[in-house]
Amino acid sequence: MPMLATSRSLLHRTASAIGWWASSDRASGGPAPLPHTLETIAETAVEGGYSAGIGLGFCVPIKCPATSAFGHANLETATRVHEDSLFRIGACTRQFTAAAILLLAERSLLRLTDRLDLFLPGETGADRISVRDLLIADNAAYALLGRIVEHATGESFAGFVTDNLLVPAGMIASRFPDPTQITPHRASGYRLAADRAHDFRNAGAGHGAPAADGLHATAGDLLLWNRALYSGRLLARATVDLLIAASAESSPCPILAPVLDRQARGFGIEVGKIFGRRAFWQRGQAPGFDTWLFHFPDDRADLALLANTEQGAATILEPMLRAILRV
Repeated sequence: MPMLATSRSLLHRTASAIGWWASSDRASGGPAPLPHTLETIAETAVEGGYSAGIGLGFCVPIKCPATSAFGHANLETATRVHEDSLFRIGACTRQFTAAAILLLAERSLLRLTDRLDLFLPGETGADRISVRDLLIADNAAYALLGRIVEHATGESFAGFVTDNLLVPAGMIASRFPDPTQITPHRASGYRLAADRAHDFRNAGAGHGAPAADGLHATAGDLLLWNRALYSGRLLARATVDLLIAASAESSPCPILAPVLDRQARGFGIEVGKIFGRRAFWQRGQAPGFDTWLFHFPDDRADLALLANTEQGAATILEPMLRAILRV
């Protein structure tokens, strides 16, 4: 989808906010207006008609994690997005699945060198595919990893991840909802007709495997996930290092191309440099949703950007990254 056009006033407002962040006023002793900058950019996505709603979460050194909400979770009922709104996070789910597999390896319930046929005999090529191979592959592979978790634990994938990862991380709002069930605070997903701003259409729920793209989360919960994961609270430090290691080549993301220095694939996560800063990130796309989750270890900064419209977060991604990294 091409970048959507926006009005001159909204562009000016966003540019002014970024300019304020970068200006010499920051050196005069006044507080740096990062929240104002990020919130202004997020509002641009809604007011410009790029996304029905936006969930924003960020964390930088010294300041406490902060979340904000903009626009509508449901256009038909005029329900506003709030901090408890659940967005489907698409492929961002894969880092949770990878963490579940690595946790089972820590508990000696499997090895990364195990072949797929040990868990799922009869799958095509199962005698030649290892668990490690699946960890650096696509959504179809992650669906298989979810089945491996169930085989190794005797539990449902959603149940195991909830009890062993989400709850310990403090992610009490996040869940793997059944598409047919009524789930409080779940945002509806939209797409734009012919890329026309404000011309929203229902996207439909779509059906994927829970382990590949089924998690629904809030912006605040994704910040809690980053904190718990990268601090070594959920997995041993050596295991976290394994998850974020550059294990395979990865096709550069076109949206990040202007700011990306290099990119490779870890286990359920992308690794590389953005604006010259080390970064771990993932984009999650699902029918009606666009989610980005970033961790910048050297800057000790995190960004969670969730939109309930396809491409809705991508349209404001670069100014968001420039603001949080001060470039």
